[in-house]
Amino acid sequence: MGRTLALIALLTASNLASLRARPGPSLALAVCTACAVGVFLATMALASGIERVLAATVRPERAVVASSVAKAEATSLLQPHQVMAVRDHEDFAIVSPETVLSFPLPRREPEERFPWVRGEPAGQALSRLTQRGVTGAAFQLRPEVQIVDGRRFEPGKWEMIVGIRAAREFDGLAVGATVRHRDAPHVDWTVVGHFAAGGGRHESEMWVDKAALAAYGWPGESASIAWVALNDGVSLAAIDSALRGSPRLAGTRLVAEREFFEQFGDRATAPLRTFAAIVGAVMALGAIAAGIYAAATAVAMRRMEIATLRAIGMAGLPIGAAIVLEAALVAAAGGLLGIVAASIAFDGVAATGAVGPGGRQLAYDLSVSAEASLVALACAIGVGLVGTIGAVVHATRLRAASALRTMA
Repeated sequence: MGRTLALIALLTASNLASLRARPGPSLALAVCTACAVGVFLATMALASGIERVLAATVRPERAVVASSVAKAEATSLLQPHQVMAVRDHEDFAIVSPETVLSFPLPRREPEERFPWVRGEPAGQALSRLTQRGVTGAAFQLRPEVQIVDGRRFEPGKWEMIVGIRAAREFDGLAVGATVRHRDAPHVDWTVVGHFAAGGGRHESEMWVDKAALAAYGWPGESASIAWVALNDGVSLAAIDSALRGSPRLAGTRLVAEREFFEQFGDRATAPLRTFAAIVGAVMALGAIAAGIYAAATAVAMRRMEIATLRAIGMAGLPIGAAIVLEAALVAAAGGLLGIVAASIAFDGVAATGAVGPGGRQLAYDLSVSAEASLVALACAIGVGLVGTIGAVVHATRLRAASALRTMA
């Protein structure tokens, strides 16, 4: 076994040394693999960025009480008696009834967000930002929410605080600015502060006093949803069963915050992952074709050498393994190049998009994750190996006599 491994290592080194004599095919394999990996990771960076934001939002002790038929916060509605029943429940340490509305705002022009980008103005197309009406309990429930500029809004006033990502991506949200909702032009909301939320989705929102939303005609006693913190040692399943059996809370459900956002994230990222897989597979076909060409060229240029080795009694295993290892190393080099290029070009780049039901805007940073990079690298090596199958079969069957006739 040791002799076979030594022969494989020797032949692989010889194959790699001969790459200078055939740079075109090997370069084609490396570049095609790098392109496939880069495009796959660029698309996956969108999904990974969204998932990272949602993961930063959740805490294990928090849960959500919402309408049983609602698929998102904005489509949920809790009546005043339901809000009161949640507040009165003894297993909840903190209850934060919240109203979730849509606030149309224009995006920043490209040159404002990315100074190196030049082009025609993006126009005044409006994107829907989440406006969350909260009480003081929301800050107790989410200690990660911290004011980083300005101050909190005062209860009863038309003031708002804005997440740092929303302030970065949308026009007119600087501290001291005033904004109007197109459906309530008589109300001037004053931005009095910016807040961070540990990198979570709330950084893409604007928060106002819940009672002040009466300006839109929203009754202050009702709510879209109620976020709760569970008492220590309380079973979520037991509470949910009790809520379902309560006449005052008929038509509601209790969901762990993590589960709530996982459902939200799956609906947002599943299409992106599917698209990444399809595009990556299509480009992988091109890389396989390049691998077939590279392996066939390697065998053709070393035809006489391989036939001679077979004639003096060398088994086909070391010869075939050396061809496979050469292709795997070239493909791995291309895969690493694609990972590095994708990381430099996309990792950490700010992005904003309509995510989830209702098309609310979520600002996030693209993320080239380690998991996606490892998967891409493994696929790149696999693509290189698939391309060698025909060449390996041909090389292990090659005979010296036929090679000599061909050379002659």
